[in-house]
Amino acid sequence: MLLLDLPPLILSILLAPFGLVFGSFGNVLIHRLPQENPADRNVVTKGSHCPGCKTPIKPWHNVPLFGWLWLRGRCAACGWKIPVRYPLVELLGGLLFAASPWVFPFGTLIWFKGLICGYALLILFFTDFTEMILPDVLQFPLMVLGVLFTLPQLWRPEAFLRVWMAPGSAVDVQTFYNGLQLSPATHGFQPAVTWQQSLLGLAVGYGAPALLNQVYKWIRKTDGLGMGDFKMLAWLGAFWGWAPMLGILFLGAGLGVALGLPLMLLKRTKGEAISGNTMLPFGCFLALATPVVVFFGRALWLGYLGVVG
Repeated sequence: MLLLDLPPLILSILLAPFGLVFGSFGNVLIHRLPQENPADRNVVTKGSHCPGCKTPIKPWHNVPLFGWLWLRGRCAACGWKIPVRYPLVELLGGLLFAASPWVFPFGTLIWFKGLICGYALLILFFTDFTEMILPDVLQFPLMVLGVLFTLPQLWRPEAFLRVWMAPGSAVDVQTFYNGLQLSPATHGFQPAVTWQQSLLGLAVGYGAPALLNQVYKWIRKTDGLGMGDFKMLAWLGAFWGWAPMLGILFLGAGLGVALGLPLMLLKRTKGEAISGNTMLPFGCFLALATPVVVFFGRALWLGYLGVVG
């Protein structure tokens, strides 16, 4: 049976407002989780307030996207300039939710898992970009959640759900399948992530970069990766398995080199000092690499083997 007898376009329109709201809450997480004071990290009971003057934000000023536009990017009380990151995160949250029923069959476990993964990557990208921090309070639960996602397919492997594809057509998909399935915008099908692969991905995700970091530290006498990067790779391994996790690691490293070197050269042209200890937000590169590997990793790997062969 159909979970919702609606085409993907209508689902996108219905999901987008929820994405904007979650994007607004994501801004709260991005701002508060890196704070040192435990009271400042409270995202449950502490209301929204201006970071500049601490004045509580009125509900109508807190409407995603429109509130920032209405205030023209400034606090209504003190005139503090609200960073453009705030509407950007809200917009990306809306786009994430709107795109989800196109790339994952709506209502299935893989849709829910992909949505959580994308939302977590959005938050971690900006916490690392702005504060060079990947909060443990997010990453440890994600490690557990990645393993738990492998269990429903053991309980109900025969459960099916009918979802819309092209206009006027629908297909049956497995409700609790823990791998990519047919969706309106994609036609790939990948093996499910088993609990063994999830646990191995969790262990290798933390252990492999930790070993590489020890080698780097032995050579350069300083850390090459932060502990948060290990944990991020660990939960990505728990979500998608050890092989995609390694693909994310190497593609993320490639992006770090491709984007990091120009940034260092830019600093040099501005007369700023550059040393071997210059830090880059590696979590940002891992976040950018993840969707590429999840959706195109197998095709890229097979293409690479074809070239090498």
